[in-house]
Amino acid sequence: MSSICDILLVRVVEGVSAVVVEVFYKQARQSYTIISLSFNMRRNIVIYPSKSEKEKLLTQLNLLGAKEVFVEFRGGGDDGQIESVYYKDRQDNHLEIPKDMISWTQIKYGKDPLETKQMSLVDVLEDLCYRALDEASLDWCNNEGGQGHLHIDFTQSPPTTHLDIGINTMSTDDYNYDMDEEEDE
Repeated sequence: MSSICDILLVRVVEGVSAVVVEVFYKQARQSYTIISLSFNMRRNIVIYPSKSEKEKLLTQLNLLGAKEVFVEFRGGGDDGQIESVYYKDRQDNHLEIPKDMISWTQIKYGKDPLETKQMSLVDVLEDLCYRALDEASLDWCNNEGGQGHLHIDFTQSPPTTHLDIGINTMSTDDYNYDMDEEEDE
């Protein structure tokens, strides 16, 4: 019997995680069977430092004419990073985030005190994405890794923030051959 686990997809939507797991398996010389399991995990996920900082960031992005904002990431083999930060305007043009600065309370680890400082919008969006990844607690940057994006959607009222993560897994197909039988002459 051979077992293959494909991708674990997690979507975090304003504090709600929906987990979908598809398990592909095949019994000897038969076709693939798909089992889909779906369940919701509810927990309060807070990625914005404060309500006022969330409003400040969303207002600044809205003033740019952003319809959608994307922070894309990729990782694997014990390393991961933000790949790109961009927005789509109302005409669906892909545009770079300008170098505008805002006041932001940056993520800190351990016992470091929180620090509020002026940061570029790109740095703020990267910080927000890393906060979301930390809260999701999925291993997107080790072993086979993962990829995904943080998405701020201004087509919704109020704007929504989503984190989409694809976790890569390795599959193995096992084959067994009986090598003791002699060939007929």
